[in-house]
Amino acid sequence: MILVIGVGHPLRRDDGVGLWIAQNLEEREGVKVLGVQVLSPDLLPQIATADLVIFVDARKGAGPVRWEPLRPGLCPPLTHVLSPQGLLSWTERLFGRVPEAWLVAIPARDFSLGEGLSPRTRRTAEAFLQRLRAYLGGEG
Repeated sequence: MILVIGVGHPLRRDDGVGLWIAQNLEEREGVKVLGVQVLSPDLLPQIATADLVIFVDARKGAGPVRWEPLRPGLCPPLTHVLSPQGLLSWTERLFGRVPEAWLVAIPARDFSLGEGLSPRTRRTAEAFLQRLRAYLGGEG
């Protein structure tokens, strides 16, 4: 199973791009999609049962969409908010396995208070969404 986790804050403009992706990506057989504001320990069981996890989040700055492979590291303190690597570390520690995992960092510039993506981030997100749908076996 592929798990796509879109991360972001909907009231901080481009910071909400991961949530936007999650809201606009349709689930299909073998693909589960979650939109969250923070990466919390309650995601651990779902991560543990996935074969592949794709975290989608905003990255401050310009440039292309980046796909970064993720590996667990040292287990951080178990708090109510963790990084993607922290979640993988705890998944390995608690469940004895770690799925393949990637962080997709979408360039973003406007993190001011407000709703909606800036035009540039919206275009980038729409193009990425088409590529992700094609990758997951859906229509582009």
